[in-house]
Amino acid sequence: MIHKIITEDRRFPLGSGAGSDAIHRDPVYSYAVTKLVDDSGLVGTGFAFTVGEGNDLVCKAAAFYAETLKGKDIEEVMANFGSLFNALSNEQQFRWLGPHKGVVHLGLASVTNACFDLWAKKRGVPLWKLLIDLSPEQLVNTLDLSYLEDELTRDQAIDLIVSQKDSIESRKGVLTTGYPGYDTSIGWFNYSDEKVRENCKKAVAEGFTAMKLKVGSKEFDPHCSNFLGKS
Repeated sequence: MIHKIITEDRRFPLGSGAGSDAIHRDPVYSYAVTKLVDDSGLVGTGFAFTVGEGNDLVCKAAAFYAETLKGKDIEEVMANFGSLFNALSNEQQFRWLGPHKGVVHLGLASVTNACFDLWAKKRGVPLWKLLIDLSPEQLVNTLDLSYLEDELTRDQAIDLIVSQKDSIESRKGVLTTGYPGYDTSIGWFNYSDEKVRENCKKAVAEGFTAMKLKVGSKEFDPHCSNFLGKS
C-alpha cells in the first residue's frame, strides 16, 4: 500500500553551450521527481523533464496527483490505470491548467512513471517484462485512449496486440543485441563547428554510428554559420 509521497525539484545548470537548441539557448536541465513509497519499503520513482523555471510548479502538480494514490495498493492503481489517468487529468481543481499539456501533463507524467516503476518493483521484474506478459486486455487497461478512440477503439487496440502475439519469439533477439542508439550530445546549438567535429570523432570512437545535431534557428549564429551551410 502506498503510504508516503515525496516530490523533489532537481536542477542541473549546464555550461559551455550544452543542452541548447534553436529555442532554448540557456537551459537548466531540471526534473520534477515523484517517489511513491509503499508499506513494504519499495520506492517507485518517476520524473518529468523541464528546462528550469517552472519546475517547482510541476512538482506541486505532481504532489497534488500523487496524494490521491495514498492508501491504495499499486496493483489496484494499475488494474485500470488508463481510466484513472483520464480522471486525474480532468480533475476540476487543476483542469484549467491543462489538462493535457503544460503543468498538468508534466506533473501527471512524473506520477505515471513512478506508478509503473513501483508496479514493476512490486512484481520483481523489469518493466518491459511486466508489460509483455500482460494479456492484451490488461495492457490496454493501462492506456487512456480518449484522444485516439475516433481512430483506434479499445477493441481495435486489443485486436492489434493479439495480431502480433505470434511474432514475439522472432523479436526476442533484441534482448541480446539491444536497440541501435545515437549520441544526442555531439551537436548542441551553441557549439562551434570545431566542437561538433571533435564530439563526432569521440562518438564514432565509442561505437556510435548515428548522431543528433541541433539546427533550425532563423538567427545568424557566428559559431555555427559555416556548419549550418553544409549538407
